[in-house]
Amino acid sequence: MSTELTVSRMGRLFTERIAELQEEPEFQRVDSKRYYVSNEDGTPQLKLAMGNMPVGYDLWEDLRNPAVVGLHPAGLPVIWEFHANRRKQQADESSMQRIFKIPRSFEYALSNYKRAVIVSVMLPFSYAVVHDYVGEVIDKKNASSHLFARMNDYINCMLDKAVTRVAIQLASADAEDVVVAMNKETVKAVSNEAVPQTRQGISHGPSKGGNYPQKSVAALMGLGQFGVSRLVFRDEINKGKVHRFAGPIRSIIVFDKQPMVTDGSDGIMYPSKAWRQFLMRLSDFTDLDAAVNEHRFCAYIPQKDGGCSKCIENCPSGAQSSSVPRSDGLYSDQVSRQAHRFWKGKLQFDFNKCQDDRRQLAELYPEWSCARCLTVCLDHGIRRRQAAASFYSRIAELAKGEVPAPMG
Repeated sequence: MSTELTVSRMGRLFTERIAELQEEPEFQRVDSKRYYVSNEDGTPQLKLAMGNMPVGYDLWEDLRNPAVVGLHPAGLPVIWEFHANRRKQQADESSMQRIFKIPRSFEYALSNYKRAVIVSVMLPFSYAVVHDYVGEVIDKKNASSHLFARMNDYINCMLDKAVTRVAIQLASADAEDVVVAMNKETVKAVSNEAVPQTRQGISHGPSKGGNYPQKSVAALMGLGQFGVSRLVFRDEINKGKVHRFAGPIRSIIVFDKQPMVTDGSDGIMYPSKAWRQFLMRLSDFTDLDAAVNEHRFCAYIPQKDGGCSKCIENCPSGAQSSSVPRSDGLYSDQVSRQAHRFWKGKLQFDFNKCQDDRRQLAELYPEWSCARCLTVCLDHGIRRRQAAASFYSRIAELAKGEVPAPMG
C-alpha cells in the first residue's frame, strides 16, 4: 500500500500527534495552547509546505552561499547515505553481525525510487507570550523572560517529537519507502556521520547543530520568507487582516516510488529553476526591483516611504544594522570595507557581532534569550498586504514543470 502524501493528510497527522503529546506528562506542565497559535477548536495552526523532486535533484544548486545555506549543506545524497548506513546492520542465526553487510548506495536510490518528497513544518509561537515578552525587553538591553525561554524549549521539543512520530507512521505504511525525520538529533547525526569533519562547523554555514539548514529548506518549499534577521516568517491574509507566523521549523524527507507531481496538485510544489531564481532575488536585500519587491513580506526593502526597520532599531548588538544595505540598495562605507564578510558580492549576516554579546548572557543565565528581532517583528512589524496576497500565487506560477530527465 503506497503512502498517501498530501498537504491535507500531513496536516492531519501532525495535528493528531501533537494532540497525543499534550496528554503526556512531559507536556502537561503548562497549557500547551498558551505556547502556540491555535485555531478556534484549540488545535495548533501548523504551517506546512511540501515539495517533490527527482531523487537526483541538487537541493542547493546555485544556493551555496554561507549566508543562506552554508558552504557544504547536506543534500539528498547525504541524507540517503546517512539512512542507508543506519539501516545496513543485521544479525544471522547465531545473532552475530554480518560484517560484510553493506549499505545501499545512492545509485540504488536513483534506480529504485522515482522522487524525494520534503515536508517542511512550522509550529508558530503564541502571540500572547511574544507580546508580553516584547513589553518586558524593549529598551532594556540585557532583559529577558523565562516564560519566553520556556515556550521556545517547549515548542522545539514538541515539534521534534511530532516530526519523529509522523515519520514512523509514514514508514510503517509502506515498508519500501525511506522516511527520514529531520529533527534536531538527526540533523546533528547526519553532520557527524555523513559529512567529513573538515566540512562541519559554523565556518561552513548558519545551520544550528549541523549541515542541514532547516530555514532554507522551508524557504525553498515556499513555507515562508527570510527577513532582515535571516529568520523565516510567514504572512497570510485571514478575514481581511495580515497574520504573521514564526516559530521552530523541522522537516521530513521521503524517498518513494510515486510519480512526480509537477502541476502543484495536492499542494505539492516542484522547486523549478525559475522558482529558485526568484527565491534568490527575494532573499537579496540589495535587489530593489519592483516586480520582486511586491512579493516580499519584509517591509524593510526598500526602507523608505514608511518602511519597517523595527528589528534593526531594537537589536542591542547592532548585528541587524550591520547586515543590511541602505535604502538605495548600497552598503555603507563601513560595511563595504569589511571584505571578509562578502561572498560573491553578497553580504553575510554579522553573526559574530550578534553572538559575541548575546551568547555571553545566554551562557551566564541558562533561561536568558534575546529574540528581539523575531518578537518585535511578530508583535508589531509592518505587514504588506500586497505581498501576503501575491506570494503564494507566485509559487503556483513558478514552482512546477521543468523536471529534468531521471539520473541513474
